[in-house]
Amino acid sequence: MSSSLLPEWISKHVFEYDPAQIPAERLDDLRARLTQFQVSKPEVSIVIPAYNEEANLLNMLSSLADQQLAQPTELLVVNNNSSDRTQAILDQCGVRSILEKQPGVAYARQAGLLAARGRIIANADSDCVYPAGWSSTISAPLQKPEIGCTYGLYAFLPSPQSSRLALYGYEKTAQFVNHVRNRHKAYLNVYGFNFAFRREDALAVGGFELDSGREGSVAELVAAGITPPPSGRCEDGLMALALLQQGKGKILRVGSLKARVWTSDRRLMADGSLGKAFTNRVKQAFGA
Repeated sequence: MSSSLLPEWISKHVFEYDPAQIPAERLDDLRARLTQFQVSKPEVSIVIPAYNEEANLLNMLSSLADQQLAQPTELLVVNNNSSDRTQAILDQCGVRSILEKQPGVAYARQAGLLAARGRIIANADSDCVYPAGWSSTISAPLQKPEIGCTYGLYAFLPSPQSSRLALYGYEKTAQFVNHVRNRHKAYLNVYGFNFAFRREDALAVGGFELDSGREGSVAELVAAGITPPPSGRCEDGLMALALLQQGKGKILRVGSLKARVWTSDRRLMADGSLGKAFTNRVKQAFGA
C-alpha cells in the first residue's frame, strides 16, 4: 500500500502477514505492548466483534497496542464462531476473548457488552486501525451526563483497486451528508467501529437489537445503498437512538483527528468500483 496521503503512524500497523506463519518476534512485540490492557478494574472496555478476521487482526491489534490510555482500559474480543485462525491469533497475542456461537454482529456486540467490566464501552472492529489517542478521545465526553453516545469519523485505507486521492474525495462528500443528517437523524451517522457509551445506560435500554443480522449497522446499510428498517433500530443505530429516546443523553460527534478511524474499503469496493459506490451512496443519501 502506498504511503502517499496517509498519516505517518499508519505505516507501523498496516503490514502483510501469513496468518499460518506469524514471525515470533512480531508476536512477542505485540504481546508486550498489549499488556497495558491487563488491568483488574478497567474504567473503559474496548469491545471488538471478530468473524473470520485472521487477515486483519494483527493490524488492528498493533494499532490498539499503541493506545495512549488516560484511564485503566481492558481489551475484549468476541469471536463470533470463526472457522479460520482468528482464535489462535488472539491466543498467541494474549488477548482476552470470549466465544459467541450465534452468528451476527449484534449478538457479538451484546455478548461483549455483558462480559465487559468497564463503565464505558468503546466499540471497535477488526478491519480497522486506530490512532493512538482514539480510546481516550472517544470516551472522554461520556464523563458528562448529558452525553449519551459518542461517535467519530472515518477514512478509508486504499486497496489495489482504489486510490487514496479518490477515497478522500468520497469521504469529503460523505462528511457533508453526515453533517446534514446530524441535525435530525444523528443516529444514522453512528458506525459500529467507532462509537462509545456508558455500559449501565446500554443495559438499561435493553442492549443491542439481536435480530439485526450480520450486517445490521444502520450506517453500513445506508453506505451500501440499502434502506434501513423503518424503525432505524439496527445494531449501532439502536444504541444511539435508544439512548437518546430513553433520556440517557444526546449523540455527540467527536471531530478530532484522534478519533478518526481508518477502515478497509472492502464494503465500498463491493459495488464493483469507487464510482459506482459513490453514485449509489449519493442516491441513497438524498432519496433518489
